[in-house]
Amino acid sequence: MKPLSLILLLVSLSANSSDLSAPQVAIQKYFEYFNAKDIDSLNNASGQPFTLINGGKISKWNKYGDAVDFGGLESSGWAYSRIHQNELVYEDDMTAMVNINFSRFDSADAVISTSDVIYLLVNRDGAWKLKSGFVNGNLTLGK
Repeated sequence: MKPLSLILLLVSLSANSSDLSAPQVAIQKYFEYFNAKDIDSLNNASGQPFTLINGGKISKWNKYGDAVDFGGLESSGWAYSRIHQNELVYEDDMTAMVNINFSRFDSADAVISTSDVIYLLVNRDGAWKLKSGFVNGNLTLGK
């Protein structure tokens, strides 16, 4: 690849990533922490309490780490998750909503589930925190 082509490719990639809003970036980071099974970072990335409306059932936990069981997820075949769509629905100074479509994959890179979730985020001291998730369908957190 010629140097100019490489530079144009890199500029194009960075331009596309800069099109994401801060709440959308917060969602991407959240998925990175989830895939790393980093409970402390997940707790820091979420508001307290964390609420999930999943298949019409409302659940609330003191912190996100109380909601997820990675051992249970791995028993179901989960190895990692990947975002397909990350769309900002609404944003003001204090709140935002982001529509996510993502899949969970097993260790052979086969899709085991695909879900749509709308996340409500709150801005706390300049940082976007996940406060609630609204799942279209039924999504397990491993418990």
